[in-house]
Amino acid sequence: VIYIYAVKLTGMGVAAVLMYTAPAWVTVLSTFLFHERLTARKGLALLLAVAGCALVGKVYDLDGITLNLPGLLVGLAAGLTYGFYILFCKAVADRGYNAWTALAYGLGIGALCLLPFQMGESLRTVVTSPEVLLWIAILGLVPTLGGGAAFNTGLHSVPASDASIVATLEPAIATFLGWAFMGEHLDPPQILGAGLILAAVVVLQVREFNAGAQRSKDVDIF
Repeated sequence: VIYIYAVKLTGMGVAAVLMYTAPAWVTVLSTFLFHERLTARKGLALLLAVAGCALVGKVYDLDGITLNLPGLLVGLAAGLTYGFYILFCKAVADRGYNAWTALAYGLGIGALCLLPFQMGESLRTVVTSPEVLLWIAILGLVPTLGGGAAFNTGLHSVPASDASIVATLEPAIATFLGWAFMGEHLDPPQILGAGLILAAVVVLQVREFNAGAQRSKDVDIF
């Protein structure tokens, strides 16, 4: 809901970039909540990811930007609440609950909160329209359920801050899919932004590779 208001107040590009300040919130808060280390390599990956999201979101297109204090605050709030989603999922994973359990409660409670705001006519239209119902079912099963389960499963083995940075691949992949399947135009800065996001993921993977090599070395020594 906050993100939708951010789009209304600032435009799609700025709202998307502000929402993807989530990795910054997660990285900072994870140092206190989960005692994760804030390393120079992780900081570099964070900067690359945020810069990439800014370019993918076309913040350079001044005609599509509407800057105002309420919009900026709401956009940052969208990033903070998205960050809290990641932190809450990590807390659940650390307590031994599997991804399906976390999703069952999270989506179930979310559905109950949304239900009072649904109009009877809208619900009847969806239920009586097979094509619409099919696409909504796909939306619920593939990106919502499938994506959520994959993300929550990953949180069992990687730090929350790393997961939040890797999740910035979402706008890059969405932009590419829009170009590939919906005929949307890709500007050179957007391509550069996608490259920066990929670079951020590579930086994190190099760190994980080095950590794994060090663990193997320790095993060999002992």
